[in-house]
Amino acid sequence: MQSSNFRFSTLHPLRMMLLVASLAIFCACYVGSASAVNPPGKIADDQLMSYIPKDSLPAGTISWQLLRQVKLVEGKQKGAKAALMLPEFSAQIKALDNKDVKIYGFVLPLSTSQKQKHFLISPLPSHCPFCVDQGPDSMVEVLAKDALDYSPWEPIVISGKLELVNDQYLFYRLSNAEMVKP
Repeated sequence: MQSSNFRFSTLHPLRMMLLVASLAIFCACYVGSASAVNPPGKIADDQLMSYIPKDSLPAGTISWQLLRQVKLVEGKQKGAKAALMLPEFSAQIKALDNKDVKIYGFVLPLSTSQKQKHFLISPLPSHCPFCVDQGPDSMVEVLAKDALDYSPWEPIVISGKLELVNDQYLFYRLSNAEMVKP
């Protein structure tokens, strides 16, 4: 007769990782933001900005708090059968569309190469195993002129033309981008 006692040591490694990740997200979302009122799925600014405080941004960079001034509204895209939740940008954000801007954040690579030409930039580093998932209001797709060296431990300043993207998965794109000194 088999014992019905549950043991963590018998869990498949992938299931264990999912369990730990779920616990981390639960703790971060429910325990850490009990005093903050956020829409479902929206991370509190203080939690999102834990690696890049708003008071220490390099001169001339736009803040992540500004980029997060987006409301989701029900809409429809060409060819879509069902309604989607699409971004509605604030007037301040609309004023930045197709303008050259600078953004300070961490590279989230989209390939395994040390040099990245197409990547995401975010206020949270990719090496943080307990950082909660981010939404499209806290990530910018970057299309760089040239491949960039990066460190997952250090934030960078990147400049380029900001494009507002009307999509449920991606809100911002920075094209013709270059890394600049802070």
